[in-house]
Amino acid sequence: MRTPRIIALLTLFTTPLLFAGAGQTGLSFLKLGVGARALGMGEACAAVAADPTAMYYNPAGIAHAKTSQLTLMHKEWIQGVKTEYLAAMISATDVSVGLSLNATSVNDIELRAIPGAPLGTFSARNAAMGISAAYAFDPSFSIGVTGKYLYEKILVDEASGIAFDLGSSYQTPWDVRLALAVTNLGSVNELHDQASALPRSVRAGGAYETKLESLDGIVTLAADVVSLTGEGITHVNLGTEFAYKKLFAFRVGYQTGFEARNISAGVGVRQGLFQVDYAFVPFRYDLGTTHTFSLNIEFP
Repeated sequence: MRTPRIIALLTLFTTPLLFAGAGQTGLSFLKLGVGARALGMGEACAAVAADPTAMYYNPAGIAHAKTSQLTLMHKEWIQGVKTEYLAAMISATDVSVGLSLNATSVNDIELRAIPGAPLGTFSARNAAMGISAAYAFDPSFSIGVTGKYLYEKILVDEASGIAFDLGSSYQTPWDVRLALAVTNLGSVNELHDQASALPRSVRAGGAYETKLESLDGIVTLAADVVSLTGEGITHVNLGTEFAYKKLFAFRVGYQTGFEARNISAGVGVRQGLFQVDYAFVPFRYDLGTTHTFSLNIEFP
């Protein structure tokens, strides 16, 4: 059925995330989250991500990666919305750099001018192409920045723009890592005859990691507070991960401020330099369940 595609289009391109509140910004694909590990932990990742997904949540995080890495992600969101995320980073002693592509699309949207049979179908596409850099002043403190080229197209109308993300990360003496990131600072030009305001956000987070010797594993506890400054909305994201012998990981998450969803879960398997992750996020109101798959490859 193609009617849900129309709902997906309205959700993705003209309103913020479904039932998150009164929307005043566009390009909502910038708020959908990336990475199966992060999504499984309720997107509580500002202080956790130290791989190519950090370029989305907090660019300072790539400074803590010990190896160069490549991440591939595919996400099946509700009502036929699909997201692909491809990112690679190179880690050096003090400086890390990376490239990322975040693309979201809705296909087979019916084109109608008057009531009756559709005139055809079309696709709607959004993309953010970014370049990131992070610098570690010492093992405990780092900063990062991402510059992004933004593009959106609906039918024959196109728009583009530039945005920046800024981030920082600090490891406290109490084994708690703190992080702060400001994302989507910039603008896009008019699509048809109206320009969208970007979904600017401030994300503050913390994470604590401890070993469980009796279970031969590591537990990570994380929390983020995300304020969408252009919409007057604040979300609290909570997540936890248990990694057994660095081979298997189990994750759960919880997010506040969304009417149609709140819980998430995921698993991960690691073999040598490869890690495969999966996350699912159920929605209420018969909207379905999202499925996200990620592959991360390390290059020592």
